[in-house]
Amino acid sequence: MTTPLTRAAATTAAPPGTRNQVISVVLIDDHDLVRQGIASLLSLDRSLHVVAQGASLAEGMVLARSIVADVAVIDVSLGDGSGLDLVAEFRRRHPAMGLVVLTMHQDDDTLLHALDAGASALIHKSRSAEDVIAIVHQAAASPERFSAVGLADAIRRRSSVATVRLTTRESEVLRELAAGASVAQIARALYMSESTVKTHIAKLYDKLGANNRASAVMSAMRLGLIPAP
Repeated sequence: MTTPLTRAAATTAAPPGTRNQVISVVLIDDHDLVRQGIASLLSLDRSLHVVAQGASLAEGMVLARSIVADVAVIDVSLGDGSGLDLVAEFRRRHPAMGLVVLTMHQDDDTLLHALDAGASALIHKSRSAEDVIAIVHQAAASPERFSAVGLADAIRRRSSVATVRLTTRESEVLRELAAGASVAQIARALYMSESTVKTHIAKLYDKLGANNRASAVMSAMRLGLIPAP
């Protein structure tokens, strides 16, 4: 396992939206050649800097406890366990971190479990270098927004007939959450105190079986409480 490196200044202009800041990346994959290939791929963009690497779930757990970075790129299948367990650990310890899940076999279960674990994105390893680099930038900019090819179809296939009853206020808060509004913005829009908004959000999470904004929104879509994109 590599040790954390000192964050350096970007030497070339970063893509739009990064404001020329270096995005630090942790990379965990149990196949050495694949991991080295991804590291080389990311190095094509000089605004991305791999600061640490891990080759197993155990090494990833150590990194989750010992390092803070902007984005973690994690293989879904590690030799000693599931990369999604590692995603959940990173999300628990670093709520504002972008978490990108790599997979060779994308299916509904993997996609929705990645969402529930708190991932920012799921991407197939066959995608182009440009796609992977773009998704890392997206995860750094919007760690709470989940992105994956086939998300809407997966939600429709897994749509549930279970009934979740929301109050009018909870429905209003849910729509604001889905639109990406912050607690302060929701409070202003709905003429409530921020503490009241937080109470409604906590109740929504409980009713929807969610532990973060993204999973709450996706659960609401599966239940038909808000429209899928």
